[in-house]
Amino acid sequence: MIEHKKNIGEEIIQARVLYYDFFAGLFLFELLKNRSDVLKKQINILKNFAFSDINVEDFDILEKELHKNGIGAFKEEFTVLFSLPFTPNNIPSGSPIYLYLSYYLEGCIGGKSLSMTKDIFKSSNFYLDYEHIKETEENFGVLLLTMEYFLQNQNMKSKELFNQCINPMITPITEGISKRKDCLLYGHINNILIEFLELEKKILM
Repeated sequence: MIEHKKNIGEEIIQARVLYYDFFAGLFLFELLKNRSDVLKKQINILKNFAFSDINVEDFDILEKELHKNGIGAFKEEFTVLFSLPFTPNNIPSGSPIYLYLSYYLEGCIGGKSLSMTKDIFKSSNFYLDYEHIKETEENFGVLLLTMEYFLQNQNMKSKELFNQCINPMITPITEGISKRKDCLLYGHINNILIEFLELEKKILM
């Protein structure tokens, strides 16, 4: 019985790790641009662990887009949502959604929140590979990627990282995406993200 519970616990952790990797690949452009095959494999697995019937439909739509058109539309939506205040046709869209902790806590980028995040990284002996990741430690995608690493390595800093760095960004980022009607794929990604992070709050807060 104890061994059975241990196996279930390990399976839950592995599912959480996969979800964090899935979202990190969608919120870090350096990962996203070459992510097509990885996303197909991840979606094929994760839709079997979907949180609701609606999320199953979300995964199906993402999967169909990848098989039909590849990663292109995902990259375009990422750019419109998180990088540029205008659409490619120079038609004003919604304001860009910032993926930086300092923006939400201090109204800037690279503020004291970045230093706080770096301190958590250092205390956990986790360091970014700046050759492959151009973003800073306070970036939402980087934090998701770090949570994946922390869970894989049973790092005790995972709770602190989630509560202090990820949680303050959840509502503004997910609400920002929900308001945008020009990025349908990320609307479906957002549906899944909301459900997943609600579960994480119950585990880590």
